[in-house]
Amino acid sequence: MLRAAFRDAHGARLNGFALLMTMGDHTLAAALAADALAAGARHAAALRHPERAAAWLRRRVLRTMPGRSQPRPGSSDQERRATLAALGVDGASYDVLARFSLEQRAALIAGEVEGLSPLDLEVVLGAGGGSVRRKVAETRRLFLARRSAVADRTHAPDPSSLEARIQTIADHALARTAR
Repeated sequence: MLRAAFRDAHGARLNGFALLMTMGDHTLAAALAADALAAGARHAAALRHPERAAAWLRRRVLRTMPGRSQPRPGSSDQERRATLAALGVDGASYDVLARFSLEQRAALIAGEVEGLSPLDLEVVLGAGGGSVRRKVAETRRLFLARRSAVADRTHAPDPSSLEARIQTIADHALARTAR
């Protein structure tokens, strides 16, 4: 029953996170998410707070991921791109994310897209607060700079794309610090 509750509470978002970490390898992402959810159910007493559980589960995905940053051989680039396109990752964003390390992808996705708190990011990335803030800011800057260099700037980005969401988050953060 606890496993079902963990799956219902965290399954979809955790699978999305795992898909982005594996660059669209849905077989590996499903296995990593299932393993993390099963481990989370076994450690449920220590993971009573849902936000702490989300961070712990993402950390588990990162720690158990084989190859650490590259997709497994056997899944085609076209299949992985199609899988991530369903999550709003366009071709240019895919190209940039594929060049990022696993830690950079985790910082960007958990920090900027999922909006996990700084404390949760420390758990996900296994680092202290100052280091995590610098990592997230640097990764956001790199993503936006590289994405701009790769993208065809004759068209506005799709508002549902990963780039547009990250740009919106960055704009809001900059507006808050300017006040």
